[in-house]
Amino acid sequence: MKSLLFFLGAALPCFSIDAATVSSPSTQWSAVAGSADVADDHQDGNTSSDIVGTATNPAFFTTFSDNGSASHTDGTLGFRVRLDAAGGKSGNPALDGMVWVGIDANQNGSVDAFVGVNVQGASTTIEIRDSGSGANTSPSSTALATSTAFSYATTSANYNYRAVNYTTDGGTTNDLSTSSNDDPDYYVSFTIPFANLVSFLNSQGIAITDQTGLRYVVATSSATTSLNQDVAQMTGGLTSTTSWQSLGAFSPTMNAAGQAVPEPAAALLGALGALGLLRRRR
Repeated sequence: MKSLLFFLGAALPCFSIDAATVSSPSTQWSAVAGSADVADDHQDGNTSSDIVGTATNPAFFTTFSDNGSASHTDGTLGFRVRLDAAGGKSGNPALDGMVWVGIDANQNGSVDAFVGVNVQGASTTIEIRDSGSGANTSPSSTALATSTAFSYATTSANYNYRAVNYTTDGGTTNDLSTSSNDDPDYYVSFTIPFANLVSFLNSQGIAITDQTGLRYVVATSSATTSLNQDVAQMTGGLTSTTSWQSLGAFSPTMNAAGQAVPEPAAALLGALGALGLLRRRR
């Protein structure tokens, strides 16, 4: 049993304490595998809410820093999402909607919490919210709670909105859609204290650390309690009863640093196989 536990612990990836800032080039962020999204599939005709991405120009990135602490339940967690065009007024680009990252923290197919940027008039906040009272397992059953668990004023340290520059961000182009008249795509980037997410999920009976496998659903919205504009990795279907899992909207399972974490069953089978090989060698 000790050998099995050692194998499982050793199988968990280690990660650096270094993290990108919200304004850093995307080459310093962790691109999420499979984070592609078809251009021009948003539901309201607003290109600034259209999530876009390809295999070589990812739509979604993460970053994490443990801030030099030995604890596995603190640090800073960050997300970056690529949008088709600038929002705001001409000459003064600004996010003019909401960007939400839904989190399946126990890998049961249900969104357990949302982290995102909420724009209400002249006010822009970063928030952690509970999911709605429904099943939260499909577009039609998923909502956001009306109140926030944690809210943060945006600063230059925790929020950034800027044009894509592929010469420094990586990729092959600044614009993934011809419908935006060759305007560059825009990144919205934001961070939260990881301890607050840990605390909130604990209040829901879900324990996580920076090594826990998480899955994400990335969406944009014009409403505070629903996802009504675009969802990454799926085309339309915002009223679909098909599960997030079947739609392919979930990201791969990863830890806070964006490193792949095997599914529990796969990790256990691998551990048992290694243990059996060890015994045979003995």
